[in-house]
Amino acid sequence: MERLYLYLDKEVLKARKVEAYETLSRPLVWKEMEFQYTESPLLMINWPIILPELSPRTARSLLDLVGARYPFSTSYNQLKDLCPELVFTKTSDEWVFFGGSFNPWHKGHQACLDLLPEDKICFILPDRNPLKELKVIEPVSTIIQLVTKIKFAKNHYIAPTFLLDFQKNPTITWIEKLHHDFPHKKHSLLMGFDSLRGVLDWVRARELLPMISAIYVVSRLEDDNEREAVALPIKKIAPNLHIEFLGRHLYENLSSTNLRKN
Repeated sequence: MERLYLYLDKEVLKARKVEAYETLSRPLVWKEMEFQYTESPLLMINWPIILPELSPRTARSLLDLVGARYPFSTSYNQLKDLCPELVFTKTSDEWVFFGGSFNPWHKGHQACLDLLPEDKICFILPDRNPLKELKVIEPVSTIIQLVTKIKFAKNHYIAPTFLLDFQKNPTITWIEKLHHDFPHKKHSLLMGFDSLRGVLDWVRARELLPMISAIYVVSRLEDDNEREAVALPIKKIAPNLHIEFLGRHLYENLSSTNLRKN
């Protein structure tokens, strides 16, 4: 079993392999990985960078632990009990979630992050599309590919929480949990206008939308009339939901589907 030192630097998890000559004073086990939390930043690197150096089983265990750091994970309390130093604790009255298959990540996705106000804490959630047929995804390589392309701001965090579960994971499932566990927290979504256009087709949309505080929308070639036509039925279901259009960008014509075809 491979061993890691883990260290938290302003909510960014860092890691390094434990050398053969080193002894862990208080080892902890998570899945197929032994680790110890340390307060020493010596030789630590951001957790995605170390993934290629690890065995496949250890890499998946580290991915699972990173996902468990966040309150929308079903393993959050388990990790909190085991090693409370590792759970995500950054305070904010609002959490913004940017979910998608991101296959592949492109400049239109990046524009969504760039146009979101920089003070917003945003969790990037790679996942499978719950409205499409389930597909096998190699989670470790997926995360490696994404982190090499995404330009993170200080309040952006990639959360591999749902990648390891081979099941459909509609937004309502984990938003409902957050709404129950953190009733005073604002839970918001970030998406392109094409996603907003189809949001009423999401699983249990009529229950989901009233739980959302805001939807931040980045343009996808729509005009003002289209915005109004799409927003109107959503507001009828969730009159207190704030829909904020963040503006236009240079990559509105890009789509992952077309990029895969090409």
